[in-house]
Amino acid sequence: MPASMKSQKNFAVRRPLRLGIDIGSTTLKLAVLDDHDQIIYSKYARHYANLKDTLISALQELDDYLSNRPFLPAFTGSGSIDLAGYLELPFIQEVTAGYKAIKRFLPEAAVVIEIGGEDSKIIFLENGTDLKMNGICAGGTGAFIDQMALLLNTDAQG
Repeated sequence: MPASMKSQKNFAVRRPLRLGIDIGSTTLKLAVLDDHDQIIYSKYARHYANLKDTLISALQELDDYLSNRPFLPAFTGSGSIDLAGYLELPFIQEVTAGYKAIKRFLPEAAVVIEIGGEDSKIIFLENGTDLKMNGICAGGTGAFIDQMALLLNTDAQG
């Protein structure tokens, strides 16, 4: 081993972490994966239609947690299409992102159900792939549950 490398044997190369940012109709979600696909940080926040400030706040918290460690971001979700384009960062459509994640991490799954703030999706994974989505009514979604919770003077958990 060259002498220059021996003197640096305690030096650890810190590769960028992978950061997924999902901005939907009602919430912002962050997840950071390490080199072993383990989630080392996550954040879930309602954005109340204030996407910019919610994202900035979440990224500042993330930066504090990671101690200025570099990361590679990618966006998904209906609220981040324009933002990803403006920032010239990768965007992957949310159904495609969900499909790829399930195939990678839960390949035995037969059905995926995603209930969002304004729509619900179901992906059938056996005998090919089929997607069904409610596009007319928000009943049974996060927004509907929030509205009913307000009427009952409680929160979504209540």
